[in-house]
Amino acid sequence: MLRWRRWFSAVVLSASAVLATAAAADLRIGFKAEVTSADPHVLNGQNRNVWLHVYESLAHHDSQLRPTPGLALSWRVIDPTTWEFQLRPGVRFHNGETMTAADVEYSLRRAMAVKGARTFRTYLKGIVAVEATGPLTVQVRTSGPSPAVPDNLGLIAILPKSLGAVDEASFADGRSAIGTGPYKFGSWTHGQRVVLLRNADYWGDKEPWNKVTFEFIPREPARASALLSGSVDLIDGATANLAYSLKRSQKVVLQSVTSYMLNYIGLDQFRAASPYLRANDGTPLPHNPLRDLRVRQALMLAISREDIVRYLMKSDATAAAQIVPAGFVGYDADLKAPQQNIAAARDLLTQAGYPQGFRITLHCPNNRYVNDARMCEALAQQLAHIRIQVELSAMPFSVYQTRVVGTGGASDFSMFLIGYGSVTGDAMTGLVSVIRSRDNKAGVGANNYGGYSNLQVDALVDQATHTFDLEQRQALLRQAASLAMQDGAIIPLVHLNATWALRKGLTIQPRADGFTMATDVRMTP
Repeated sequence: MLRWRRWFSAVVLSASAVLATAAAADLRIGFKAEVTSADPHVLNGQNRNVWLHVYESLAHHDSQLRPTPGLALSWRVIDPTTWEFQLRPGVRFHNGETMTAADVEYSLRRAMAVKGARTFRTYLKGIVAVEATGPLTVQVRTSGPSPAVPDNLGLIAILPKSLGAVDEASFADGRSAIGTGPYKFGSWTHGQRVVLLRNADYWGDKEPWNKVTFEFIPREPARASALLSGSVDLIDGATANLAYSLKRSQKVVLQSVTSYMLNYIGLDQFRAASPYLRANDGTPLPHNPLRDLRVRQALMLAISREDIVRYLMKSDATAAAQIVPAGFVGYDADLKAPQQNIAAARDLLTQAGYPQGFRITLHCPNNRYVNDARMCEALAQQLAHIRIQVELSAMPFSVYQTRVVGTGGASDFSMFLIGYGSVTGDAMTGLVSVIRSRDNKAGVGANNYGGYSNLQVDALVDQATHTFDLEQRQALLRQAASLAMQDGAIIPLVHLNATWALRKGLTIQPRADGFTMATDVRMTP
């Protein structure tokens, strides 16, 4: 580690002198993730980040992920189960065709029919019919009242109907890569880069960049080195590990924002006896202490989120008390993260019948989130203060993700670190998926890996999902979130920050989803 720091410092000092200003016509982005599919109807975060430049949806999402007019100028509720979208006139696809309601109908139906695990079906599950009722009018019917339809359809790329039946391969080589966005598909070199070209006929504001290149650079030091040497103009994922060294360069600026990504502890509240819980002498516990509210509250009080943010994350995160950060729909400003209180936590454990604590295994990914394995180490140390002995089990996320989902209604684990992000900027998405009692038939509770269930919370969440008035819906979401957190549904830890480093002379509008959009990058005056 020391050798790496010395090397990196030398790179900073020497590269600062040669950091070049790229031609204004081109923008080069050092991107931490690799694109895995060019099909815009295949769900994947980093893929969607890149292809949002090429394809657009009925609704755009602003920096706080709230829906704004996109390919639809407006939308309205016809009746409790019918939405109508009025399309923007005069929009042309990259192949010159004019966009109509028939293209929207085709695109939504295609997205609903895509097979496999990586689909948008979660966001489309309530839709029962899509119909073009006029040249620029589309009606979407749902199985029940659904106020989230505009948010959810804002995730679905609109393609020309003339494509017909197409597969992923035809998008990858550019044949079917036809959208309405400010950039056109240029090329995709697997594992290396995506090149996008400015769409001179774009219906909206014209972009200043003739060409945008996403260079895939997964390793942090390599991304920083590319920025400092002038090979790229900006990088994403500039975590605290890099920030200090980058700040030493007079040619680099940093910008960050609290992101939608929540790291939290999930608890097995489903099984009467949980597999990774033991008494202090190593014998199995006959009853699952995590089903006791006092134990969950003790765990909540034992954790110092402030220490995690300050010492582990180096201020690269924000302490979390609920499922969404400030600024999102349903955020409750009165719901604060509890302060660490070891005495109160020990008292609660004593009341629950565990004055000397117990032993438990904390399962963690070690390559998914920033400092994920180290965060688990910090949690183990903090829980030791209330006499809970934590054994750590860290593994690659490719292995972890199958086990955390588990079988039979709950995770394979007893206690686990996991992340979730409300991609629509609305607490309802997270409450329905992470907190709501799991009901596979109804399509709710899909990410409720701990098997938490509270009928009062369920009723509030269900009511919110059928309430169109925004203020009323927000009130219901706040009530549900407050009750769930008091009940220890999950243990929120931190909202991760999204940080970018840019060459001096550039600025970016930070987004809560952490997306790096060329449309948000501009030259400073």
